[in-house]
Amino acid sequence: MSTAKIVLLVVYAVLIGLALMQGDSSIGIWSLRLLGILIVVHIIEVAVYFNLCKKAGGSLGGHLVNVFLFGVLHVNELKAAQGKS
Repeated sequence: MSTAKIVLLVVYAVLIGLALMQGDSSIGIWSLRLLGILIVVHIIEVAVYFNLCKKAGGSLGGHLVNVFLFGVLHVNELKAAQGKS
């Protein structure tokens, strides 16, 4: 797993922690809003890159989960593996 993906997982963990522990404060509310925005953006990415994931071989579900979690970071890895830029 790349360093960028690990950093992104840490960011998600921090946002989830803030949303759960500081839920009534402004930082908790904004953390939850930011998580919601990220979810919507990543759902759109899954739809946009579905065919690329399908052509990549291997587990389609695994690729879709990775695109949902990591977005263009995983898409760039798929493109590099297929020899595309």
